[in-house]
Amino acid sequence: MATDNLLLSTIKAAANSHSKQAASHKFLHRSLWAASSFISVLIAIATTFDFTLLGFTSKNIATLFAILLPMVTSYMILRSPEKLWIHEINTRNQLLDLHTELELKIKRNASFDPEDFEQRYLVIMATANQKWVGIKEG
Repeated sequence: MATDNLLLSTIKAAANSHSKQAASHKFLHRSLWAASSFISVLIAIATTFDFTLLGFTSKNIATLFAILLPMVTSYMILRSPEKLWIHEINTRNQLLDLHTELELKIKRNASFDPEDFEQRYLVIMATANQKWVGIKEG
């Protein structure tokens, strides 16, 4: 029984960790997308209207934003927050499915092999790690 509870808590902790990572990547993805959109709008305003702001001409402001935009978009590509967000959600869901299955077996007092659940947990984690590396390298 203690092994079952340890396995349940380990799987749940891993699922929670992936959930937090997913939220972080979701926030980063949306923030970078918003920054990119905002910078694009500022470039359009600065090139359309001729004005001076704090001693800088609109053309200089547009140039500054034009330099920032590729930096933001390249960071989006390098970090891949959208792909990581989806990956973390998928991993979390697999872990929660495993957790639910184990919990139901325990509640039903059904016989099961804890080693099987440990192996499945380790396979999910190993696959998740390989996929994460693939996303970061890709």
